[in-house]
Amino acid sequence: MKNTTFELIEEMFKISRLMKEKMSFTNSLMHLSALQVHALMFLNYNKEATMSDIADYFRIELPSATSLVNKLCDQKLVKRYEDQKDRRLVKIAVTTDGKKLLEQVKYQRKNKMEKFLSYLSEKEKTELLNILKTLIDRLQK
Repeated sequence: MKNTTFELIEEMFKISRLMKEKMSFTNSLMHLSALQVHALMFLNYNKEATMSDIADYFRIELPSATSLVNKLCDQKLVKRYEDQKDRRLVKIAVTTDGKKLLEQVKYQRKNKMEKFLSYLSEKEKTELLNILKTLIDRLQK
């Protein structure tokens, strides 16, 4: 007898691994992992983010969040600054270079996703979208 749940788990891990591998961003100047790109996106939408916010969002330890931000700082994609109201707080912001790179990443990811999804018919895309929305909705409750 076939165990559908086990098979689903295996396929979900495969697609997750493939997406991380295929969706990483590389240009002639920088190599960004999927996590680094996601962190840039998070920081772009959360203008007042702290290191703790990043650690909480990604469910990682504070030293890992610091390492992640350090790598982005080294590439001049984000910067740290002191909170004006509480100087003990350090906030992280996306730089102009980071925003430019994010636009390139979004464009490249959109093109990659269109290519990946081109293997599916419109009906299959709609079915997949409905399944994903249902699963997300139920997991968030």
